Amino acid sequence: MALGKKKKVEPFASVISFPYPFASEINKVAVFTGNASEIKIAEENGAAFAGGTNLIQKILDDEIQVDFYVAVTEIMPELNPLKKKLKKKFPSFARNSIGRDIPKMLELFKTGCEIHVDEERENFLSTQKATLDMSSDQIATNLQAVINEVCKHRPLNLSPFVVCAFLRSTTSESLLVKIDSLLHKEGETKESNQEAA
Repeated sequence: MALGKKKKVEPFASVISFPYPFASEINKVAVFTGNASEIKIAEENGAAFAGGTNLIQKILDDEIQVDFYVAVTEIMPELNPLKKKLKKKFPSFARNSIGRDIPKMLELFKTGCEIHVDEERENFLSTQKATLDMSSDQIATNLQAVINEVCKHRPLNLSPFVVCAFLRSTTSESLLVKIDSLLHKEGETKESNQEAA
């Protein structure tokens, strides 16, 4: 990613659902809500834990450890004691982990993959996006999903934001990918950018 004049990209993190999923395990997700009917909905939709302030001390004592935490808006002020403990995992609007639609949030976070800016290399983002047994079209479609998500964090006055991409497996060298057709172009509509490569 590049911002021009050698500026650093502000740290960000997102969770995305790949068009062609490859993870073998379902993420564990905790849902914060004080509403009994919403707790039931969360449990029916696969939440590892669901509850209100009764979960706070259990999390502080490491009795509850999950991959992601999501919350309904109303309970957020009561979760402040968890900010230091959860750090980046603390529910936020920016990461789509605060909302009203509990089943939709659970669907995203149970199967989603977290992407974030590399803390040591500020202008780089590193994430798994495919497996070697996937077709070229599937890999390209998943790469497009990553680029689309990353470009949501692009400053409005900047184009392009993603300037290059590399693909590599754990047993091979990196390959530079031609990504011009995957990048947002000035004047393009959002819909046209959603098309798969």
